[in-house]
Amino acid sequence: KAVVSTQSTGFQDDEQTCISCPSTWQKSRSMKSRLTQTSALLTNDASAQSYDTNSTEVQTDSLQPKSKVEHDMGAVAEFLKRVEPSVTKNLTENTSSKAFKGMENVLGMHSSSVNNTLTLNHTPLEFQMSVQDLSWNASGSVVGVAYGKPDHEDWCTHKGVFCTWNIDRGRINVNKADQALDVSSCLMCIEYHPVLPNLCAGGAFNGQIIIWDLSRTEDIEVCVSKNVEDGHHEPVTKLCWQTTAKSNNLLSLGMDGKILKWEVKLSRYQDPELTLIQGFIITGSYIPRDHPTAPSSRTADIGGTAMSFSKEDESTFVVGAESGLVLKCSTLSTELPLDKGIKIQFRSPITLVYNSHNGPVYDMDFSPAHRNLFLTASTDGTIRLYNTLQPKPFQVLEPVSGYVFGVQWSPSRPLVFAAATANASLLIYDLKKSRVGPVLQVPVNQTKSPCYSLAFNTRSDTLCTGDSKGTVKIWKLSQGLSSQVRNEAKMLERIAASSYE
Repeated sequence: KAVVSTQSTGFQDDEQTCISCPSTWQKSRSMKSRLTQTSALLTNDASAQSYDTNSTEVQTDSLQPKSKVEHDMGAVAEFLKRVEPSVTKNLTENTSSKAFKGMENVLGMHSSSVNNTLTLNHTPLEFQMSVQDLSWNASGSVVGVAYGKPDHEDWCTHKGVFCTWNIDRGRINVNKADQALDVSSCLMCIEYHPVLPNLCAGGAFNGQIIIWDLSRTEDIEVCVSKNVEDGHHEPVTKLCWQTTAKSNNLLSLGMDGKILKWEVKLSRYQDPELTLIQGFIITGSYIPRDHPTAPSSRTADIGGTAMSFSKEDESTFVVGAESGLVLKCSTLSTELPLDKGIKIQFRSPITLVYNSHNGPVYDMDFSPAHRNLFLTASTDGTIRLYNTLQPKPFQVLEPVSGYVFGVQWSPSRPLVFAAATANASLLIYDLKKSRVGPVLQVPVNQTKSPCYSLAFNTRSDTLCTGDSKGTVKIWKLSQGLSSQVRNEAKMLERIAASSYE
């Protein structure tokens, strides 16, 4: 209440009600109560079994040093002198013995023969797809087959198929693959991982790289190189694995002239990852102008059709081209980067240009027994043997069997290799017996359908072939073609040395 003073003013005291002014900044407070429900806390008691330990002493016998045995060398010499005449006599008689005459073929000691043990077809394809490539897995029990069309006038509109057969299985269905996996376009090449038998890589006509994990029952296609700016944009023609204890790399060759190095990251808990880490490209600017097959345009990219890496130096490899060029290359190239890439720098890998074929080079293979020798096969109908240090081939074989589509060294015999031809022939060469012609010419089929691919099994004495009708045949080699003979590696060394003459 307000009180008004009346001192010396003439006013009277009066009481009035108070006037209040509401606050403009302070708000009234309110409180509300709420209840929440929490889950009951669960507890469990568990017991663990512990083990008792005991210490025990045992008595061991002391090690007694062996006494040195002394030999009476005079007595040994006397013994050898006494038995030498009879041993020499028996050995001489054995060289002229006819006890095993006619048994060489039965024993397979000197015979050169192959026998067809299996004929495989994936009948759902109705013989409309060709075998483009073959590869054995690391255990040698499964053969992989790449199906596609060899000739395309335009962009590929077909679907490719990757098929596998386990030939060690007791009951194998020769008319249907164990696994058949569709690919978005024709499958041009495949390559099994050299250590992991369940992992296989494939290259497609549309430039994609595919990796399959065949140990799975679902989602077998675990990795695809989609939308890679610097990746292949034309058919992939060859794949090669390079593996160490800590890394897995995949190299691919394409008709766009690119040689790409991919890092394949493998994990137990997630799908593999495919990362492009290095790139090379083959261009006309690195081919001598006076070379017979030099491209007219110095900046043109040269399509690669075949590739093989040295078995001893994984940085060295050779490339065959559609134009017939044969090139020595290196992944350690120090050439200046070319203005070709978007995210990676492309370099030229070429270190040497060899004398060319007169047609596309469809296959090539480094010798597993000599670091400098490699074979090439071409549609000019020749098989050539090169030394990496010499530009000219030191041996040219003309089997008169039409185009030669495939060639590969035997993994067990340094002087033996096989070739696949357009007139449906499997040719077996043994340089120990002949350096001119094959020791065997076996018809792959009766319809004269071209034989496009072959692959030796590194785990057994077998090889496989594939033809244009999609038929795969497994061949067993005789002991004479699969067992290394004495001093064979030295014979190959002498053949390599003759290239310098």
